[in-house]
Amino acid sequence: MRLLAVLAFASTATAAEVDYLKDVKPILAARCYACHGALQQKADLRLDTAKSILAGGDSGPTVVPKKSGESLLLKHVRKADGFAQMPPPSEGEHLKPAEIETLAKWIDAGAVAPPNEQADPDPRDHWAFRAPNRPAVPPGAANPIDAFLQAEWKQRGLTPQPPADKRLLLRRVYLDLTGLPPTAEQIQAFLTDTSANAYEKLVDALLASPQYGERWGRHFLDIWRYSDWWGLGQELRNSQKHIFHWRDYVVESLNADVGYDEMIRDMLAADERHPTDAKKLRATGFLARQYFLFNRNTWLEETVEHTGKAFLGLTFNCAKCHDHKYDPISQTDYYRLRAFFEPYQVRTDFVAENLDPAKAGIPRAFDCNPDAKTFKFLRGDEKNPAKDKPLSPSLPPLLAFGELKIEPVKLPDTAVQPGLRPEIVAAYRKALEGKLAKATEPEENAVAEAELAAFDARLEATKKPGDKVLAAVAAKAEKTFELYAAELTLTRREKDVVSAPAVKKAEATKLRDDAVKAVEAAKNALEKPGEAFTPIRGAVKAAESNVEPATSREKPFPATSTGRRTALVNWIADARNPLTARVLVNHVWLRHFAAPLVPTVFDFGRNGTAPTHPELLDWLAAEFTEKKWSLKHLHRLIVTSAAYRMSSSALDADTNLKADPDNKLLWRQNPARLEAQAVRDSLLHLGGKLDLTPGGPAVPLGDQDGSTRRSLYFFQSHNDHNKFLSQFDDANVLDCYRRTQSVVPAQALALSNSKLAVNAAEAIAAKLPAVADDEAFLAAAFELLLGTTPTAEERVACKEALAEWGAALKTQKHANPAAKARQNLIGALLNHNDFVTVR
Repeated sequence: MRLLAVLAFASTATAAEVDYLKDVKPILAARCYACHGALQQKADLRLDTAKSILAGGDSGPTVVPKKSGESLLLKHVRKADGFAQMPPPSEGEHLKPAEIETLAKWIDAGAVAPPNEQADPDPRDHWAFRAPNRPAVPPGAANPIDAFLQAEWKQRGLTPQPPADKRLLLRRVYLDLTGLPPTAEQIQAFLTDTSANAYEKLVDALLASPQYGERWGRHFLDIWRYSDWWGLGQELRNSQKHIFHWRDYVVESLNADVGYDEMIRDMLAADERHPTDAKKLRATGFLARQYFLFNRNTWLEETVEHTGKAFLGLTFNCAKCHDHKYDPISQTDYYRLRAFFEPYQVRTDFVAENLDPAKAGIPRAFDCNPDAKTFKFLRGDEKNPAKDKPLSPSLPPLLAFGELKIEPVKLPDTAVQPGLRPEIVAAYRKALEGKLAKATEPEENAVAEAELAAFDARLEATKKPGDKVLAAVAAKAEKTFELYAAELTLTRREKDVVSAPAVKKAEATKLRDDAVKAVEAAKNALEKPGEAFTPIRGAVKAAESNVEPATSREKPFPATSTGRRTALVNWIADARNPLTARVLVNHVWLRHFAAPLVPTVFDFGRNGTAPTHPELLDWLAAEFTEKKWSLKHLHRLIVTSAAYRMSSSALDADTNLKADPDNKLLWRQNPARLEAQAVRDSLLHLGGKLDLTPGGPAVPLGDQDGSTRRSLYFFQSHNDHNKFLSQFDDANVLDCYRRTQSVVPAQALALSNSKLAVNAAEAIAAKLPAVADDEAFLAAAFELLLGTTPTAEERVACKEALAEWGAALKTQKHANPAAKARQNLIGALLNHNDFVTVR
């Protein structure tokens, strides 16, 4: 009977030229499921199976087979007289005429569907929305990672590959944990260490090295879309100047093994949780980076999207225009999430080293507009906000747990008035005292003394806003200084008139006359100084738009922050959140095994891909949170596993290849292409030229070719790209949850013809042992550059090449043909695939 039913369905669909599964269901999924699917059933109507379509809802049957004209479904999508348009304008696009015609044909053909059609599962049962419980570890291995993997191998009849060669493993773990290959000395130290825990000691040393934070800082800055500022010329349109402070926070926090939960709290809400701690405030560069001058909505849309993807692995952005098609996120939920961020803006806090915010400072977030309203945009169109229904911040109901507590944060004086920070006051005073010390004339001395007196008066008035007496004193002192300064300028302009040559006399006279007017204006101001004075500035707010007036940019900073982002981050960084730890573990796993446990790294939702090893993922997530969100603990657990230490070769593994050709069950390690930064840094490091100085301002694009600093410290933006790094798939600052990998001829050219590669080959050749025997030289070169020893065929080929180069160079009367030939061989090995690959 079932076969006959299927055949009947196929016959009917063919006759009508409409296939339910192929043609009809995709239309309903795209246009109707958001309101009438597993997520919700408005009007008690569900449309994700033919059976539920026929059953109908509150208004009765939705479809009358063979009578499309009488079917409610068609009347609504066609907006027949007396019937509301479906989907509603606020929920998404209407059906196209061709789509409506397809539905009509299906109904007129009898609305036939295949038997036993399954409805979409309840989203609450989705694996990523359930709290990760620590599953029991299968027996049989010391490291839980190995235990979970071995259970899979046993079930599938797979045999794991043997351990990797000691040299290859050493190169692998060095590059994984520090982004730099081991030197010849480090290789020998490891090969000669015969202690039982030699490898474990090495792992601990690498995790303790400053280079660990730089290596993994680059990985996380990919995910968090790190970018230096960019605009048109010197105009600031995106991100912020001095954003490198955020980069340094990330590196330093990783090296100090600050808990990942704490890092999230710092990046999203340090201004509320640590309002006077400059080291913590740097972290809010995550929010400062989202800055966009011309459209506040674009800015906040990116903030919501990439907060969701980076920390939660959810595509909240899909609900901007309509309810999410797959996940339990309504369009209203999207805007309620945006409301957490609505009040925030960006400012640059001064630093004592340089009080000019154009040259130095810490870009950071703060709640600038506490009363800013959030409105739902109809169909996502910012020109159509539902202003009659302002939305307050809240979490998607199916993802919420506990109680959302939003409590306003009273900020300390030095956060509200950053000019009062002791180091800033001291810097101002030092600069003014320096002017006084350099004064050489009585008039200059008087001006410097007046400016210092005005600063003291302004400082006292700034400390007590609203005190009219202090404000009047400050106003008078400031205007006194301005008069003295104007009089000094007039004196100099009068001297200029006397000394000016005839051709410059008119110009000098004009400047003198302007100075006279300035003195008169200053005298008039001093006669009625009032109470208006310039507070001591310690920060400057970024423009909220390209048309924001100066008065808006100079308004006082609010004394209270909303507390919204603190409430949000307490939910994101809570161990009960089912997503945060899983997403992090997946990112770390990807970068150690060149393949994630969840292939859709930024989408753990119902449209993403299920994990290859769900129990292992949950165990790691639970372990991670229970060990205080320690990334170093997670790294140590992974890289000391037997799975990580396996060979990446597939030789003699025919049975495994047949059963699991894509190595989804990790019966061997995966080879991985080095990222752009690691390729460049390796070239410099092996030649002994890499500058390991940590932190500080980014190296400008024009200075990068001659720089020996780590690539992490290069200026990088949407507009500025280092050419060498770009050849090897550098991070896209707009979106880089996983690096792309290409193989193009330009990469080989960069490793053979670029000045960087040529200089590196020369430096590396000079550092290798000066041995007469080519065999010893080849062994040292292969070990250093590729982490292996040459095969017999490779030795023969290399010796032949050395001989040919040597003969040619001797003919050319080269000063040292043998040395140059070896340098050429080093250059050739730098082009070897294994140099840019972690095996």
